Amino acid sequence: MNGSKRIVDAKWWLWSFVLLFLCLEWWNIFGGNFFSAFAYVHRSPQSFSCPGWDAAKAAGDFFNFKVWVIIALAQAVIWGTVAAVSFRWLVYLWPKPRAAGTLKEVWSAILIRVSLFGGGLAFFMLYLTPLPYWDLGCFAGYIRINLAGLPAYMAAGLAAAAMWVLEQRVYSLNPGAGLLATTRYYLDLRHKLQVLLMMASVVLAFGVIGLDTRRAFLQEISPQSFFPNSVVLEAFEYTLLLALAYAPVHAAFNIVGLKLRDALVPVPAEDNFDAIHDWAKQSAEISDLMQIQVYDWKSFGPGIPILAPFLLGIVSDLLKKLSA
Repeated sequence: MNGSKRIVDAKWWLWSFVLLFLCLEWWNIFGGNFFSAFAYVHRSPQSFSCPGWDAAKAAGDFFNFKVWVIIALAQAVIWGTVAAVSFRWLVYLWPKPRAAGTLKEVWSAILIRVSLFGGGLAFFMLYLTPLPYWDLGCFAGYIRINLAGLPAYMAAGLAAAAMWVLEQRVYSLNPGAGLLATTRYYLDLRHKLQVLLMMASVVLAFGVIGLDTRRAFLQEISPQSFFPNSVVLEAFEYTLLLALAYAPVHAAFNIVGLKLRDALVPVPAEDNFDAIHDWAKQSAEISDLMQIQVYDWKSFGPGIPILAPFLLGIVSDLLKKLSA
């Protein structure tokens, strides 16, 4: 397969996933009004009216509703992109039986992680921060709220699953096949891990923006359903889930990276200062290349995207208080 054909295939997968996630989110917002919703959203805020509401309030609430819908659909494009990349990498990186145990062992390891991730998500969403009942007023019958944003978890879950497959791959590396080739493959897998982590964090960080716009819309029509700092709490849950998904993969890369480093820079046979100095310098350089240091600023690099949802939630809460 030539390069142009691969690009066409990649674009086909990308647009298919983006369209799928757009349709899913549109359905989650409008339900049975899937097609009639186009005319409903197209109307201007000034044309929207509601019994018991003055014209200014009705127009303002409908404007907030349209902003939320636009943000939700923009998020769906991001979700579809992340899901497409993660799915393609899942197919490409899926461990071969002889390289990482039997397929049953690999499937079991991945399915256990998926179950734990899904269970943790359900615990946070249904038990710790259950969705309240919203009085949608004049919007009732046209939209629904509870399922909005759900595809984001599908995209983040696919990215997490791809990271777990990377963990299986890195554990299967065989330095006996050649240190240079193994190290290059290790660095390629490390790069893919960083990209997946960044994509998952983007999905969840934009999820905080979606929560803010949804809150701005719903708080005007159903203020009794809100409690302080709910966005910050949900953003913290996103960060915690992302950290739990990433932690075992990070540990796997560190363990294998240390083994590769020790193979590339063996302990010197000569017991003198110059030999030890050269060994320590080379070992530090290899560690820096493989990003396996434990106690320096660079090792905190993955923590920045992991903390992104929580930090964004704090910023949004501060801005809301300043504007109040």
